[in-house]
Amino acid sequence: MSEARRKFTGILLVAASGLAFGLLSIFNRQAAALGLGVPTLLAFRFLLAAAVLWTWLLARGTPVRLPLKTTLGLMAMGGLYVVEAGLYFLSARRIPVALTAVLLYLYPALVAVAAWLRGRHPFTGRDGLALALSLGGTALAVGRLGGATDTLGVLMGLATAVGYTIYLLLGERVQRGLPTLVVAACVITTAGFGFLGWALISHAWQPALALQAWKPLVGIALLCTVLPIPLHLAGLARIGAPKAAMVSTTEPISAACFGALLLHEIPTPLQALGAGLILVAVVLLAVERTEAEPLPER
Repeated sequence: MSEARRKFTGILLVAASGLAFGLLSIFNRQAAALGLGVPTLLAFRFLLAAAVLWTWLLARGTPVRLPLKTTLGLMAMGGLYVVEAGLYFLSARRIPVALTAVLLYLYPALVAVAAWLRGRHPFTGRDGLALALSLGGTALAVGRLGGATDTLGVLMGLATAVGYTIYLLLGERVQRGLPTLVVAACVITTAGFGFLGWALISHAWQPALALQAWKPLVGIALLCTVLPIPLHLAGLARIGAPKAAMVSTTEPISAACFGALLLHEIPTPLQALGAGLILVAVVLLAVERTEAEPLPER
């Protein structure tokens, strides 16, 4: 395969991964319409996905023996993922799905600021421009709080970006040198049991209702969890982290399109402009990443 064709294939794979992740909020709304709560939905999502990933790893003979310190670190990542994913899905039930997806993409700017505060990266003019675009874009995308805009839903969406930033910063230490699919399987398994515990403790466990909502459950586990991860990894190996970060912005674009087509959530011109500014900021930050930097999974 020629280098040009290899890169083109990588771009298609990463773009397809983003499109699949964009369906998350659609399946979430479908499950909500059937009365299925977020803890049960996400417990089934991650436990089903974990079963598929562990079966895949065992079939490939991938070694999964990990030191205790690494295992505890991966469990901590799983705990953070419970918080981040829970906030994301709760937010997407209160505000337009495209807005939730766009708010998540504040995380590259937050990661850049965190790297600067830790002395790991100088705060360049490009970083400043990206941060300004992210903040300005967020203000336009959110609009005026109150009234038609659910304030709690927006705050949850913003907290999702903060939670994902912390998750990535921890993952940068913990997952270094480990096979990405092993990391994903461990994190997803921990998250699945975390949501199961949340559902049981809060008396929100709905196994009978989950059987009735099997279509969105299978869709979210396979199309939005198991499928995008190998697609993204395969694309990442072909085009590297910087380009993959830029191409992965198909996720909020996908969420906006699916939201408009299936949920009739049409963004206003100002919201579309705000989303565009945030995606431009992502591109500005992505082109500064080195090939050695990981691009963790969603």
